[in-house]
Amino acid sequence: MITCKSPVAIMRAAHALGERLFDEHAHKFSRKDLTLAQLFACLALREHQRKSYRGVEALLIDCSDLRGAVGLTRAPDHNTIWRAFEHLVKPGKVGRALDLMAAQAKAEGLKIRGDAVKPAVLDSTHFESRHVSRHFERRRAQSAKQAQRRGPKTRAGNQPPNAPPTGGVRARPSACPSSRSPSPAPAT
Repeated sequence: MITCKSPVAIMRAAHALGERLFDEHAHKFSRKDLTLAQLFACLALREHQRKSYRGVEALLIDCSDLRGAVGLTRAPDHNTIWRAFEHLVKPGKVGRALDLMAAQAKAEGLKIRGDAVKPAVLDSTHFESRHVSRHFERRRAQSAKQAQRRGPKTRAGNQPPNAPPTGGVRARPSACPSSRSPSPAPAT
């Protein structure tokens, strides 16, 4: 597998792919100071460097060669990069990007078995495993253990499969007749 560690090369490759994938601007009334391909390259840099939106903004402010690689005159704001992520990273667009990457890899001589095999895979949530907190992982493990102890759930809730249905209303416990104080005898 061919990999690249150069952030400049990553931005150039992502910019070239973005130019093939997206229109120049998101809307006809946009400010037109940044193209979608440039923002896509910033998102690729963010993932490559494992940075936050603010982190990639700071990196682009500090490194003029990164900005120059894709023709940026200034670093985009972190909110702009986040909005670009919301706009550009959608299942249909990502699937098309993977198809273009596979076609380009084949054209460059990389051997790919069949057309169904893609060089990258995404989870349906579009979140990465590094975005999961340790607290969430611990709570998920606790919930799984509790569910194993309780047994399988039924449609009516946590009742065992052979229990009579309660109809959603709890029956009040009846008072035990032996615990009542004796009523006084009628006077004659």
